[in-house]
Amino acid sequence: MQPASRADAFAALDLAPGALPAEIKRAFRRLAMQWHPDRNNGHGAAERFRQIKAAHDYLVRGDEDVEADTAADTNSAPARGPDQQETLWLDIEEAIFGGVHVLELERPEVCGECAGAGRITLASSRMCSCCRGSGRVRSKTGLDHCDACGGRGYSAEVRCETCDGTGETRSGRKVRVTVPAGMWPGRRLRLAGKAAPVGDLPPGDLLLHSQLRLHGLFALRGDALEVTVPVPLFDLLAGGAVSVPVPGGDIETVSVAAGTVTETRHTLVGHGLPLRSGGRGDLSVLLQPALPEKLGKADLDALRVLQETLAGRESKLYPSLAEWRARWLDATASKSGRKSRKKSR
Repeated sequence: MQPASRADAFAALDLAPGALPAEIKRAFRRLAMQWHPDRNNGHGAAERFRQIKAAHDYLVRGDEDVEADTAADTNSAPARGPDQQETLWLDIEEAIFGGVHVLELERPEVCGECAGAGRITLASSRMCSCCRGSGRVRSKTGLDHCDACGGRGYSAEVRCETCDGTGETRSGRKVRVTVPAGMWPGRRLRLAGKAAPVGDLPPGDLLLHSQLRLHGLFALRGDALEVTVPVPLFDLLAGGAVSVPVPGGDIETVSVAAGTVTETRHTLVGHGLPLRSGGRGDLSVLLQPALPEKLGKADLDALRVLQETLAGRESKLYPSLAEWRARWLDATASKSGRKSRKKSR
């Protein structure tokens, strides 16, 4: 018997609501060893085992499928058509927050023009377009018999233009899908009775496997979500808060230490993709220094003032640069000076 709710299923396995899939499996194995009829002959053991099994199956199926419609009991349901597998491409915001998605599907149908034969019969014969009336076609070995017209050069049958000779046409249909929040990549959504009908059988289920579309702002790095934010170099040098866009149209901030001049990576907890275990992962934020591309006279004057202000403090501001200059510039200048004095003597 199936539990009435997920809460009842967790209770049957002696678990707190929201337990992870690994915890569900461990609890099932432990209780199954205790209550399996082959191991336990006590009164009510078989019924307790059935409850445990039903609770486990209910929770596992709930992690894999989202039932959009109530499926009929498979033991008593009449024969039906096969299930249909499709990919449900979602925007990142759709996967996180849910919404209504219109899915356009195509299915092959027998061409009504040629009844699936791929060729149609004409009222009168016409010259074969393959051999141009010769009955022979050129191949690597020479001239071969033309199969299209049987070597006659003329034929009353031609390729069906409607289906391009395949015997099938594609018929499109639209399916309205209510996407629940938290559709992690690979999660399956089941729409009962929405598969393409086959013959006179009732249609099977439409199984949709979620995948994420590329986004202009957010990128996928494995299972993680990342956003790259360009920041003016002088803002990084000054330090402070940097605004970061997050899925859903909101703005968050990350703090940057003064003196930052290289790429830095930060983490915004709970602003990433949905997780199988519930909730959302983190958003990785990559801050990239942006250099000015055009500087006017006033900008250059301001930079020269700053340059003069910082002059003489290289050893403190740029210790690695000061060390490099002392080793390679100052030493070289000193050698050059000694050579010049020797020549003057």
